[in-house]
Amino acid sequence: MLPITRRPAWWLLAPGVILATLYIQQYIPSQRIIAHRESAVAASALLLIFSASLVSVTAAMEAGRDRASRGMTEVSVRSKISIVAARLWPCLTAGAIVQIVGIVLLLSKAGPTPDGFPVLITAGLLAALFVHAGIGFFMGTWLRSLFAVPLALAISYLWLGFAWSFDFVPVRYLAGVALEGCCSANETMDVSAVISLMTFSVVAFLGFVLMATGITDRKLTPRGTNKRMRVIAGITTLGLATSLGLFVARDIGVVPTIPLPLSDAECSNTSPEVCFLPVQLARGDTRQVYADTFTELAAVGMPTIAKVISVSGDQEPVLSAAGVANVVATPGQSRSSALQSAASTYAVAVSEHECGGDASPDLYGWSEVLKVWLVHTAALEVLDPDERDGIPDTSILEGNSGPGEMDFAGQWEILQEADERAQIDWATSAFSELSMCRVPAPIKPGQK
Repeated sequence: MLPITRRPAWWLLAPGVILATLYIQQYIPSQRIIAHRESAVAASALLLIFSASLVSVTAAMEAGRDRASRGMTEVSVRSKISIVAARLWPCLTAGAIVQIVGIVLLLSKAGPTPDGFPVLITAGLLAALFVHAGIGFFMGTWLRSLFAVPLALAISYLWLGFAWSFDFVPVRYLAGVALEGCCSANETMDVSAVISLMTFSVVAFLGFVLMATGITDRKLTPRGTNKRMRVIAGITTLGLATSLGLFVARDIGVVPTIPLPLSDAECSNTSPEVCFLPVQLARGDTRQVYADTFTELAAVGMPTIAKVISVSGDQEPVLSAAGVANVVATPGQSRSSALQSAASTYAVAVSEHECGGDASPDLYGWSEVLKVWLVHTAALEVLDPDERDGIPDTSILEGNSGPGEMDFAGQWEILQEADERAQIDWATSAFSELSMCRVPAPIKPGQK
């Protein structure tokens, strides 16, 4: 048994932790994971590029030592399982440390959260390291270290990147990186995605180890029936791992999440009633802003809202016939952002109508003019003067106003100059027209 100080996993542990830390600081913003443990731990799936690479490289180096010495460094009476375990435990431990350090750093960026610690996601990400240990151990047994180490690194990187972008969606969940798509404040991880990852990783690890134990000499092909059968069993096990993983992930979509039930939401005593999930309320309660915004817009002719929720778009439309508004509420949302989310509801609802291929391309531009007016009108009544900086944002109107096209930015300027009654009449008429996939009448200068 080699002393700990001579194990390559410990040499590379510090660089792995440093790289993971730098990656977190540079590429994972706090706003993405704020007040949400599940999202923070899922985001650590991106760190597999460091932890899994560390595992595969060091496993190849450990196996390469056995190959170079023809196994003389191990006591002959030890079983193959104990030898594999002795070689790979430092690799897996070092990779797990990198992953866990990353999780701890991400949890610190997320801050206090109302949701519990996602044990299953953590276990899934740690299980993902096993398949890379198997890759490294097999390559180190099969090839000289000069070739095995870089090839093991390349295979790990290619597997993580290739599987993540594969068109056949279930394949994406076999590598683990795709788990980083979880979760918004109104979603939770689909358990099938984690089980698929764990099943594939552990069973595939066994397949690689079986193949490696069938290649114990310097030949590229196994000699002897016993060794040949181990290689065949290993290949079969890899096929089984892939089949099981794909079967478990067969019903998962592009994003590995499922919506949280609305029954988990906390409702206000306002009118309209505003119901948000605990994570959405973790950094400040903006429910009163939503209620006030919809009340003010109802007073100028917009449809009356009876209830405000913030759930997945698959559960509820943006604006239902029953008067339920489905807004975008995030933890840490400012009062001005909350107002814009609420006021935009009407314009977003009409822009999502299925109007057919013969609909005017100006429909979207007009819906943006309506949105700007709604945000501006609500902000004057709901927000304090110092909260209105940058509201409304008219930059998108300028982007939609090209040469030879409707000047939406100009239409907004004309609308601002009209008197209050004319603005309200135009807005209510525009909402009605856009709801029927018709283009509103242009605003005329001096319109009263």
